[in-house]
Amino acid sequence: MEKEKTTQERLIGFDKPKLALKIPLKPDIRALESEKKKFIEFGINMIDSLNLDEEQYFGRPRAPYSDIIKSLLVMAFNGLSYRRSQSDIVNLYSNHMIDTISRKSTLHKYMNEERTKKILDNLVQQTALFFREHEDTLIVDSTWFGKRMYTGGYTKVHDKQSNLAKTRKMHIGILKNSRIIAVCKPTRGTVNDFKIFEHIVVSAVKNGFSIKTLLADKGYAGKQNYFLCSNLNIENIFIDFKSNVTMRRAKSGAWRKQLTLFREHPEIWKENYRFRVIIESVISSIKKKQKNYLTSKNETAMDCELLLKCLVHNLTIIGKHI
Repeated sequence: MEKEKTTQERLIGFDKPKLALKIPLKPDIRALESEKKKFIEFGINMIDSLNLDEEQYFGRPRAPYSDIIKSLLVMAFNGLSYRRSQSDIVNLYSNHMIDTISRKSTLHKYMNEERTKKILDNLVQQTALFFREHEDTLIVDSTWFGKRMYTGGYTKVHDKQSNLAKTRKMHIGILKNSRIIAVCKPTRGTVNDFKIFEHIVVSAVKNGFSIKTLLADKGYAGKQNYFLCSNLNIENIFIDFKSNVTMRRAKSGAWRKQLTLFREHPEIWKENYRFRVIIESVISSIKKKQKNYLTSKNETAMDCELLLKCLVHNLTIIGKHI
C-alpha cells in the first residue's frame, strides 16, 4: 500500500507543472551547429529534475525509468532508429548521463506502456512553461501521420473517400511568438477536431497561460467553442466560419460579435487570422525533420511516438534560447 500511495502522490504532483523560467525570445542565429548538443543537455537535465524512478522492494531490478525516457528522446531525435541512435546512447552512458544502456526490446516494451505516454504528455506541457511570460496567443490545428510508410499524400489522406483508419491524428495548440507546442493530444485518425478543442484550450489555461487571442480553422467552428473561449476570458476569438453560417439561434455573444466582424470588416479579420499559417509551418517542420509517418504498431506506442515528436520540437526550440 505504501508503494502504491507513493506512486499516486508523484503522479498527482507531476500533473501540475510548476516550472517557471523566463527565457527571452531572442534565439541564437548560430544554434543549428549545436542543436543536438543543447537538445541532449537540456532534455537530460529536465528529466533528472523530475525524479521519475521509484523504490523497488521485490522482484528483478527494473531499468531506471529516467534512463528509458532519455534513450527514447535520443532515438526520437534520430527518427526512432535504435541503430542510428546507439552511438548517442553509449555516449550518454560514457558521460554518466544514464546508468544503464537499455536494449532495443526494452525500449519498445516501455513505448507500449500508458505511464510512458502520461509522462511524455506532461513533459510536452512542462517545456512550454518556459515561455509563459511571453505568450498570449494560442493557435489550434491537427494533422495526420500515416501508420506506415507510403500511406499516401494529401489527395489519398484528405479526400472523403479515403480510409482515415490508416492514420493517427495529432491535435496541437502552439504559442504564436515562440512556435512551441503547449498541448498535444494524439487520437485515432477518424476523430473530429471539434471534440478535442476543449481539451487543448482548457489545458493551456490551466497551465497558467494568459490567453487573449485564439486562432483556429473551420474544423473548430461552432457556437459551443466560442462560448467556451468567452468563459475562459479569451478576448479575441478567430475561429474561421463556414460559408453557410447564419445568425439563427446565436445565443453566444462572442459568436455574434465575431460573425459580424467576419462579414462587415473582412480586412480586420484577415489581418488577425493570417497568423494561423504559423502552425502549418510548425507541422511541416516536424514532418520534415522527424518523418511524416509512424513506425510503431501498438496504439499506445503510436501515441508515445507522436508525443516524442512534439517534445523533440520543443526541446530544440528551447536549445536556441539557452
